[in-house]
Amino acid sequence: MKIFLTILFFILLFSYIFRLMLPYMVRRLMKRMAKKMTEQFNDKGNQKRTKREGQVTIEQTDRKEKKVDKNIGDYIDFEEEN
Repeated sequence: MKIFLTILFFILLFSYIFRLMLPYMVRRLMKRMAKKMTEQFNDKGNQKRTKREGQVTIEQTDRKEKKVDKNIGDYIDFEEEN
């Protein structure tokens, strides 16, 4: 019975401390997310401002090669029959 009460006490203590800390943790998380969003917004805005009107730019993405081995599987040619 003593062990049960000890465990119950620590669970209640932990939940009380967690409940007190939760608003601070959420506030800090929201500030961090807002800062990251403003940084991303400012980076996108700077890229758009440097381009002149009518200027065309082509951004190529890296082509990733297939990770599947070509020797795996069979190629099946399907034909339609009437």
